[in-house]
Amino acid sequence: MSEHTIFQRLALGYLAIFLIVFALGTYTILRLGQLNRITRSISSIDAETIRISNSLRNASLSQMGFEEKFIVSGDTDFFNQFSEIEKYIQQDVHQLSILVNTPDKKALIAEVEESHNKYVLAVQEEERLMEAGGKYSQNEYQERKKDLVNKTTDSLEKLTGISRADIDEKIESSRKIGSRATRVTAILAITAIVMAILIALFNARTIDRPILTLIKGTRRISEGKFDNHLTIPSPPEIRELANAFNLMCDRLKKIDEMKADLISHVSHELRTPLTVIREAANMLSPDTVGENAISSEKHRRLLTIIREECEILIGSVNRILDLSRMNAGMIDYNIDKYSLCALIEKSVSKIEPLAEKKEINLDVKIDESLPLVDIDPEKMCQVLDNLLGNALKFTAKHGSVTITASLRNKETAGDLSDKGKGVVEVAVLDTGCGIAEKNIPEIYDKFKMFSGKGTGLGLYIARQIVIAHGGNIWVKTEQGKGTTFSFTVPVS
Repeated sequence: MSEHTIFQRLALGYLAIFLIVFALGTYTILRLGQLNRITRSISSIDAETIRISNSLRNASLSQMGFEEKFIVSGDTDFFNQFSEIEKYIQQDVHQLSILVNTPDKKALIAEVEESHNKYVLAVQEEERLMEAGGKYSQNEYQERKKDLVNKTTDSLEKLTGISRADIDEKIESSRKIGSRATRVTAILAITAIVMAILIALFNARTIDRPILTLIKGTRRISEGKFDNHLTIPSPPEIRELANAFNLMCDRLKKIDEMKADLISHVSHELRTPLTVIREAANMLSPDTVGENAISSEKHRRLLTIIREECEILIGSVNRILDLSRMNAGMIDYNIDKYSLCALIEKSVSKIEPLAEKKEINLDVKIDESLPLVDIDPEKMCQVLDNLLGNALKFTAKHGSVTITASLRNKETAGDLSDKGKGVVEVAVLDTGCGIAEKNIPEIYDKFKMFSGKGTGLGLYIARQIVIAHGGNIWVKTEQGKGTTFSFTVPVS
């Protein structure tokens, strides 16, 4: 079935449903035709036979009455009426012989015709005797004629009874046919509905499941995971789509590897000359060559700018190199027992000049009795530098940046990674512009920038470092009022 296209699957499903509906329609038409034939037989044969039989019986009795009046009175008008009725009787007998279609009915018609003809002959014979004026036994003729008429009417009564029995039998047969047709129609209709549902579910499942698999694979690609090769038992169209998806994964993986190699190579190539420029600028600084060697204030300012920009570029290059090592799983952590207080003071001292320049108040609230934590000092310092640097960057003049550190249990700190020892929670609060709610889920993404400055790697790297230390990092923000970044580090 997997070799059939979606169109073929749908066509086969609809064909199966059509065949059941066609069978249902054909069966219904046949049964309706059968009922129609029975109804037509009742109305055109049996009911007509009963009507003509009753008419014949009445006509025979009327004819006998006119015949008796003629015998008594000798009035030829009565005999003429007798003859006129005879014409109608002959027509009805002929019509009955055409209508009846069973041997027993035909035998009764023959009896009716025979007895009636004998009656007519007896009347005609008596009429000739009356005209001749001869003597004859009227009582004998009267008895014979009466017996013949009774025989005729009895045969007609039997014919009527058989016809009524046939009507009852046909009505019962119609009822059975209708009941059977109702059951069969219901069974076929239910079968068609069930089959339609099963076919729809089967087609939906064989199409929907591969598509869901493709959606999951696409999500993995959006997460930067390009090693997801799909082998899906599916219709040819979706299988071709899966093959194209696998080809896309391979190409994206190669492009990602090329990008990582390029970034790593370029970063290494940039870091060396930038380091040389920085050292050269340091060698030309007044602290190295003396105040008299650089007489121009402009020269000193330019050297300061060179040093600062070199530091910025080297920091960006180092972050890109860290990213490459993280993606390759090659970054090493030199874990040791260390005090976060010392690291915080070190990071704060780095940004104090910039805070003074921007007239931003720096407030440090640290619990001096904090226990030691197992950290890589260099990497944790990188986290603090990034969070403090971002806080200064997005805080306006005369604003404030506060950094706190305190001992918490994991539940109150919001760190639910496990239920072990306590944690040291570090928080960096600023009075800056805040982060738009729609951007919060993306702030830790690689190369995601909201200010148009930097590399967009700082928070991503900071989060990876915190997680590698067994901690957690989160943000609380309100636009126009400020942002608080918090992270935890487990106690030793």
